[in-house]
Amino acid sequence: MTEIERIETNINGELPSKDYEFIIVENIKEPEKALEIYKQSMLAILKNKDLHEEDIKWGKLLPKEVVAFTNQLEEEDYKDELLSHIPAMVHSVVNIKDWEWYSSQLYEDGFEVIILGRDVGGVSMRLLHHQGIPHTSLALGDDTTKSEMTGSGRDVLSYKTWNAETLELK
Repeated sequence: MTEIERIETNINGELPSKDYEFIIVENIKEPEKALEIYKQSMLAILKNKDLHEEDIKWGKLLPKEVVAFTNQLEEEDYKDELLSHIPAMVHSVVNIKDWEWYSSQLYEDGFEVIILGRDVGGVSMRLLHHQGIPHTSLALGDDTTKSEMTGSGRDVLSYKTWNAETLELK
């Protein structure tokens, strides 16, 4: 089964036999919607990986929430280590990501994505943060440890507010 097929069909927290990690999103509103946006972001990039990262088509291919959030960022906001411009975000998924999506599991206040390998560069966190999820709701883990993103520096969402309904970052 390909990574694209697993994103679309493995939705019950299926575990691979070895070498996996959890991407953990917790304490958020509308986790089902957030997981769907995350899936659509990954699918858009994986299905269009041959499209140049600077191509303006990314603005139409990526979910509107990710594009709107990113387009409202100001230069000062990029002190947040989990933020980048869309071309850099696409580049990191296509060229730096060294893991594959295996399955996902939805919870009342969040979700987990089980990945094959390890997200050493934090590529997964960037895509999640670009849809308005704060650092404090993001973590990576395995069966014994959990590393929260709170130590990853300045969070734009500590001084700005993302409105997921109006798609405004103020």
